[in-house]
Amino acid sequence: MKDLIMNAKVVFKATESHPEFYIRRISEVEIESSWKMICSTAQVVLPRNIKDFNQNKVKDWFKRGDKVEIYLCYGLDEDLILEFSGYITQVSADYPITIKLEDEMWRLKQIPVNFASKDVKLKEFIQKFVTDYPIDIDSDVSLGAVRFSKVTLGEVLKKLQDDFSLYSFIRNGKLTIAKPYSDVSEKIPVFDLERNCVSNDLNYLSKEEKLVKIIGQSLQKFAEAIKKGEKDKKLKFEFGDANATETINWTFNVTNLKDLENEVKRMYNDKKKDGWDGSFTTFGTPSVQHGQKQKLTSSLYPDREGIYYSDSVKKTFNRDGYRQEIELGPTFVK
Repeated sequence: MKDLIMNAKVVFKATESHPEFYIRRISEVEIESSWKMICSTAQVVLPRNIKDFNQNKVKDWFKRGDKVEIYLCYGLDEDLILEFSGYITQVSADYPITIKLEDEMWRLKQIPVNFASKDVKLKEFIQKFVTDYPIDIDSDVSLGAVRFSKVTLGEVLKKLQDDFSLYSFIRNGKLTIAKPYSDVSEKIPVFDLERNCVSNDLNYLSKEEKLVKIIGQSLQKFAEAIKKGEKDKKLKFEFGDANATETINWTFNVTNLKDLENEVKRMYNDKKKDGWDGSFTTFGTPSVQHGQKQKLTSSLYPDREGIYYSDSVKKTFNRDGYRQEIELGPTFVK
């Protein structure tokens, strides 16, 4: 049947070394993406007996930095979906040929950064260095005073993530920062846990069973501190359950303690809702991206249906089939 045919096409874009070509016979593909990862990654394993690429040609046909697109589906060629677009970062020296890739962020994170300012908005800062790529950033997020010398944009984005919980990733062809659940698609796929899922590691928890603590802070206020000759004074506030099983550190774009308290409590209330927690594995279609909404239903427990964001998606394409493991994020509330 049409919907049971596994179909793959890996396209290697033209370079100075070779014209554009594609490979249809693939042993394995693995794609991993999350708004918590600066780079989405992929790995392609070619069959051992592929004759077109002998050991002497491998380094000519697969080079670091070459552009690659991965299309997958259950169906015919017209059903193929672009599941990954990125660049080769590593090619194995032995057989089977294993090609590792990173998405467009691989190119962006190599941009050199030398910059200093007493007060700068995040969007303004990024636009100074990312000039030929679309961006999606809240223009009101302020970094205060910053100084970066002889570093790369990748190092800056890692610091923003580690120190301020400002996550950066590529979504819908845009460099996206601090918007983990911005709209990905208007379509909301539906998965029935008993009918459409291969397996699941989900637990249904009541709001009383969800033990959560939120540790919130404001963005840095270096500029004001420098003027006063003081150390940086971040606003901090934490709120939640004793013996929390989930602790979330988050940075909020606020300027006073009252607003910070309100934002922390709002996030706590969003987390404290009845619903599923964990991950589930389903077939490769309909295709899901991280940050996207999906509806979960249950034939056994119809009262437990709900719409959830996805925190991460791991896609595999191999002899066992075309699968995607989806880690659930928070419940979507209209």
